[in-house]
Amino acid sequence: KISRDLKEAALRLWDLGWEEAEIMQGLVISRSSLYRWKKLFEEFGSQVCPQSPLRGHPRVITQAVLTAIYDIYQKNSTIYLDKLRWWLAIHHNIVISVSALQRNLEQVGLAHKLLHIIARERTKQQHDDYHDAINSDLGGDSDVLIFTDETSKNDRANTRRYGRSFAAAMSKDEYLAIKVLPGSFDSFDFFDYVAEQVV
Repeated sequence: KISRDLKEAALRLWDLGWEEAEIMQGLVISRSSLYRWKKLFEEFGSQVCPQSPLRGHPRVITQAVLTAIYDIYQKNSTIYLDKLRWWLAIHHNIVISVSALQRNLEQVGLAHKLLHIIARERTKQQHDDYHDAINSDLGGDSDVLIFTDETSKNDRANTRRYGRSFAAAMSKDEYLAIKVLPGSFDSFDFFDYVAEQVV
């Protein structure tokens, strides 16, 4: 691809009275390119062809509708795309095929499998089961607790794709040790953390 400044230099040299052959030889360009750039400059005021105003189809599903879809999947993770399609037609006056709906959801990172995972993480029963397990396993006599979590650096989504793992050892009064590493803790990393920083 020929740079914009080279095109400007070629036209400037031509305006200064240089011969076509000298410009072509000095800048290693073709005669047809020189004439094409001159025509574009005379027509548009620039030696670069303007971009076409035709940029493809605008996105059918707006950000507000995507947020509503996200909320629907949080409440009902078993909804199928054909039901979602009818919901869009009734509530948002959007007519879209199932395949186009799936493609739009995947483009913004809301794949069907991922939506199921998000919805599963939000169920009240699992939330209560988790708290019951924590209360029964750690009931009353623990002086030091160690927690690990994987966090995502992507602020636009709640999913954990690529990020960092965080481990914190805490007593009742203070943090004892903290370790953050890219990716996930494996058993060796966790053992190393406990043996070297906590104990």
